[in-house]
Amino acid sequence: MPAKIMRQPPVRIDTLLTKEEFLALIAHMANGNPRSHFLTIYRDDDGEARFARAKGHKNLHAQASWTYDSVAGRAKSNSSMGLYPKNPKNESTWGALDFDAHDGNDEVAKDRSIRAFSLLLEYRDRYLLLSASGRGYHVFIDTAEIVGASIEDGVCELYPNERTERQTTGHGIRVPGAINPVTNKPELILADTIKPLIDQLTHAQKGQKPPSLISETDLPKQLIRDKETVSSSYNQEHVCFASGTTSKLIENILAKFAIKTKSTRSKTLTTMIGELLHKFGRQLSEKIVQRHYERYQENVTTPLKAHMEEFNAAWDRFRRQEKQKLSAKERAILGQLRSEPLQEAFFLLRSFSSHAAGADFPVAQLSLADRLTVTQPGAFYIIARLEELGAIEKTANAVTNSKAARYKWICQLSTLANGSNGAEQWTKKFPGPSQASKWSRVDSTDAFLQT
Repeated sequence: MPAKIMRQPPVRIDTLLTKEEFLALIAHMANGNPRSHFLTIYRDDDGEARFARAKGHKNLHAQASWTYDSVAGRAKSNSSMGLYPKNPKNESTWGALDFDAHDGNDEVAKDRSIRAFSLLLEYRDRYLLLSASGRGYHVFIDTAEIVGASIEDGVCELYPNERTERQTTGHGIRVPGAINPVTNKPELILADTIKPLIDQLTHAQKGQKPPSLISETDLPKQLIRDKETVSSSYNQEHVCFASGTTSKLIENILAKFAIKTKSTRSKTLTTMIGELLHKFGRQLSEKIVQRHYERYQENVTTPLKAHMEEFNAAWDRFRRQEKQKLSAKERAILGQLRSEPLQEAFFLLRSFSSHAAGADFPVAQLSLADRLTVTQPGAFYIIARLEELGAIEKTANAVTNSKAARYKWICQLSTLANGSNGAEQWTKKFPGPSQASKWSRVDSTDAFLQT
């Protein structure tokens, strides 16, 4: 796991978040429920752990404040709290995984929790906290917006789980960093990517924009990246890219594939998809196609819905064609990639290797993160996973603020039916010396993953 995310040593929540930030997080995780809709957690006079639904006169804000002060050692008596993973509409801003170590096997629970955290790093619109709960490990997954909340107890418990929708509240779970009444110690934060969400919440309370955004534009020509690479975010309203080359690359594609007359829409779209497939993942490509449609709408008579259906059909068709060209070793590795970002990274790097005629090529984490719509830590994990499975190997380390790390595709590239290799087939898509020269030299930052 990236050292920037892991806390060495683990820290208390009051070290990670200010009291204001902690209160904002708890309010967000309350899911819009009534102010007394939470779980009170404490030790009774005999030192026994007690858990009870809060009574009607209790106040979420006051209990959260008391919880934070207890962790910080400022409370006269310690108290804790838990939250329920849904509201009456079966919606939630968060989920959690509880990896128990009740049998005393702490290392197994820890390994499982770190593995889950690492897998979740791929998703850019999720904010994570990994904590040691005292008798196991919690992985909290937060989102900026409320979403539908449409595993075996005692090993890994899920919040909300498949039974929650039928229950009035669902089972509560102690809030991140709170004191465990069994051990009377606060849980410690091992790793997190929560800071971007905290910035959004605290600035929303003050009626301000998060510091990483300075424009309302959809594609980020006027957006600047957050100072921390793990702060990159992606949603429907704002796109904040981590790499400085991504916005320019997208703008070049939009200009290159102009729809000049109404009769050329379909052909232009198909040609553009063929290029997007070798440069971006599906999610960002879909956003680019939508922006492309809006830019040239005066020359388009096809409804947006039909336009996007055509995009999806073409993308699926091109991807199937790519899969048919894979060697046996490549197919075996692809079969072990369970998530869409991993699969898309596999095809992207394979394309870059093909263009490099089998030579090594640069891969920058920030650029890869943008193209796949994942976090920079997610890109780190993806590269590591592809190395682990034997798809790529590193040939040169990165040079800070200068050069990206270089990798070589070590799977066997399949031979095409006409006897040409992948690089030759790629060149045929851009006939003529001027096109080939433009691709390999002027657009070198487009073809490869450099920042």
